[in-house]
Amino acid sequence: MSEYNPNQKAGHAVARLRAEAGVTQSTLAEKSGLDQSRISRIEKGEVVSSADIDRVLDALEELGVTNANNFKKYAERKWTQIEPPSFWNPERECLEITEDTLEEISNFLDAEERPWPLRRQIEKHRESLSRAANYLVRLNHNIAFIGDQGVGKSTGISFIFDLLVPPSATDKAINRPVLETGAGGTTFCEVHIKTGPEFGISLLPMNDAELRELVADFCASKWAINTNGLRDKGGETISVSREAERAIRNMSGLVRKKEIVDGKPIYNDPVNELVKSSDSEEEFRTQVLGLMRLEDRTRRELWYDSSTRKHPMEWVTETFKAVNNGRLSDVSLPMSIDLLIPSFSRNFGELEITVIDTKGVDDVAVREDLDHRLKDPRTKVVFCSRFNDAPGTSTRVLLQHMQKTFSERFDTGKVSILALPRAEEARSMKDDMGEHALTDSEGYEFKRMQVTSELSADDLAGIPLIFYNFESDDVNTVQAELFGQISYMRKSVEARLIDLCDATQDIIKNHEKQALNAALEEVANRLNTFLKGNRRLGARERLAHVEAINTARDVRYASTLWAATRRNGEYSGLNILHLVGVGAARDASLRSQRWFIGLDAFLKSLKADGDLALAGRSIDQIATSASESKRVFQEAVIRGGIEVYRDPLSQAPVWSTCASEWGRGPKFKLRVADHLEQWFTEKTELKEILENMINSLWEKSVIAPLLQLAQENSTED
Repeated sequence: MSEYNPNQKAGHAVARLRAEAGVTQSTLAEKSGLDQSRISRIEKGEVVSSADIDRVLDALEELGVTNANNFKKYAERKWTQIEPPSFWNPERECLEITEDTLEEISNFLDAEERPWPLRRQIEKHRESLSRAANYLVRLNHNIAFIGDQGVGKSTGISFIFDLLVPPSATDKAINRPVLETGAGGTTFCEVHIKTGPEFGISLLPMNDAELRELVADFCASKWAINTNGLRDKGGETISVSREAERAIRNMSGLVRKKEIVDGKPIYNDPVNELVKSSDSEEEFRTQVLGLMRLEDRTRRELWYDSSTRKHPMEWVTETFKAVNNGRLSDVSLPMSIDLLIPSFSRNFGELEITVIDTKGVDDVAVREDLDHRLKDPRTKVVFCSRFNDAPGTSTRVLLQHMQKTFSERFDTGKVSILALPRAEEARSMKDDMGEHALTDSEGYEFKRMQVTSELSADDLAGIPLIFYNFESDDVNTVQAELFGQISYMRKSVEARLIDLCDATQDIIKNHEKQALNAALEEVANRLNTFLKGNRRLGARERLAHVEAINTARDVRYASTLWAATRRNGEYSGLNILHLVGVGAARDASLRSQRWFIGLDAFLKSLKADGDLALAGRSIDQIATSASESKRVFQEAVIRGGIEVYRDPLSQAPVWSTCASEWGRGPKFKLRVADHLEQWFTEKTELKEILENMINSLWEKSVIAPLLQLAQENSTED
């Protein structure tokens, strides 16, 4: 008799198998000899009797549901090596093979003492198999949309994923998106769209310190406008972002009032009156904070109430707009917003997809929040741009950043570019003869050739390019491309798993052959010799802080740098500390480049040696593991750079010096950059601490794993 683990949700599987086959509960009850009420309870998970579930599955099989027998076999399987995947996991068969292979590895290593080169190879394969399997077992993925403000990103997301109010609710298609849209500076924070139990909005509030810092920026800029004039002597301005100002004004009730005077609209700003009534900037700020009533803003969740008699998507649209603009008296400024839509993932197959609308790029593209998405292996990244500007400046910057900082490949489905054309833009494209495109499709191909050529020139070839005009293009085509690329991400890992399983099977099958053991030992000996002669990381190419200083000098808006100086360098729009970590990682990449090229040439020479043919798959796995080690090393260096400088930099008096530069004439950005460069230059001890850490991380992340394969007495830290 089969034993069903309740955790496998066999009853829910029965319900799905029956529904997909179009079989009614009454038909199934009759065929299985059970009451229909019993069938209903089984499907709800209230009955977990193995005998009853077996009878139902047998009945389904007799009714022509071929997957019923497959599910029985699946449910009978014992998973001891990896977490059991869903029966409907697209890569389940591969995961079953992986489970069997890991079981064979365990039995093989426990049976008797094995030669150390063989044991090390098998142990390394086991680690890699477990890591890749854990990736595929999970079905959750993100699709993160990144782009400059005002490119139409939120509009595109709304139409691609059917986040729209009914056509009857608005007179124009452009007004249908649930996500608030505008000419840029609209979305206050990152927005996540995901499946929820019902229509609702959940938010993570901004922490109190950050909220007060933002209000302080707003007050400082308004105080300066009313007391010293809007501009610095150099013509530079200080201000908060448009979306932040809107939210603060709404939360404090300081919205500008319109009056009609002589037939013309005049706006009166109550902020000006509040400034005039205050004796100091501190008093002004205190009054604004009091008006915001932060102590009352404790609500974190809002749920749709059908009694409103509104369509759920209309309610979501209105409520999201109110939250995003600070209009609700009991809701604080959000750090992130979750839009919860029932059955949002219904069109995504078996995958659980969260769509992420990131905060638009307005100035500095390399931001900590975006890096979190760029390096997350479960996130598909879509760079958005206007059609005429494609691929877009920020897209270029971030693609090069991914390449230099994370050694990211662009042939795995991880990245694509979404160009968002408006009416007639595609047909304005010209061919080599100067003739306009006759159709949108032809215009898209002209643009594809142009963008592909430009990206190839920047060593960014192979990135998929998607076009979508919500007014005329088929959204199903865009969805299919995006989901196909996520599938490709998973299939790349699946192919790696299959190769690992094959390599492991080869070793286990041929382990008694003297030639295999001799080949593995020879590979280990040669690898050991290579590491002895090529162990050290290359010399430092550039200082870690150079990236941060260059960004400070080149920042578009003085107000961005001004805000960073008021937060000891850790501002969401310009995080100097994060850029130091990025700079350290880019230096590490440059320093290790020659070493990895040498390793690649060395491994190719091993593959070319006919005497080592039996160890071919093991050599391939060494190359793959080394590539993974490079990524681990670079990410560790980012963290290392941040931690070395975190306390000294955040506590340094240089920030008050930098902030005081505002109002002292032209070239504020250059003066701040010079102060920072002097501080970094003087901190020679921090450079040495970071240098020692980088070399230590090199040993632990790259050299030690290879030494495990090369030396009998080596142990990984």
